[in-house]
Amino acid sequence: MEEHLDTRERILQATLKLIREKGFKGATTRAIAQEAGVNEVTLFRHFNNKKGMVKAVFEKVSYVSTLSEAIKEKVEWDLEKDLLMFSKLYQQLLCENRDLIMIGLKEGDSFPELKQQIGDIPRKLKEILIEYFNTMREKGILFETNVEAQAMALIWMNFGFFMSRSQHGTQITDLTEEEFLKNIVEVFTRGLAL
Repeated sequence: MEEHLDTRERILQATLKLIREKGFKGATTRAIAQEAGVNEVTLFRHFNNKKGMVKAVFEKVSYVSTLSEAIKEKVEWDLEKDLLMFSKLYQQLLCENRDLIMIGLKEGDSFPELKQQIGDIPRKLKEILIEYFNTMREKGILFETNVEAQAMALIWMNFGFFMSRSQHGTQITDLTEEEFLKNIVEVFTRGLAL
């Protein structure tokens, strides 16, 4: 059993490495097998096909559970502090997974399962934020509002900054991540707090 896990892990690491370097199409099963130190048949025995390997890689590195746990552990029930914490953690996780996110966005049309999996990330984040906003509303901290719209606005502001930096560096703005996040969260909080 231990060998099975080691082989599977090696295959996943090789798949991730080659997708980052060459994209979905460039990461052939032959190259993945060679990188993992296994024969091609072993790949198919573990994952059925290349899409199965890619899907397993995305599930392995998905940051939603990490973000969800961190939010629950670090939440202070202070709207501005909590939203800043969420935003910083979200930016960190987006940056750590930049290659996979960019590949997923680029390859999504040719790989609908991957597109679905990438779409699950903001959906799950939205659920986390909706739950948080509903609790804050029950505590009398948040005014009556469409919490789904507010959750999506916060996600989109963060993702927009990430995409801008990923594609253009500091060409659009030279604001630091810290400056940007502090300012958007401050304004966002003023708009939501009672």
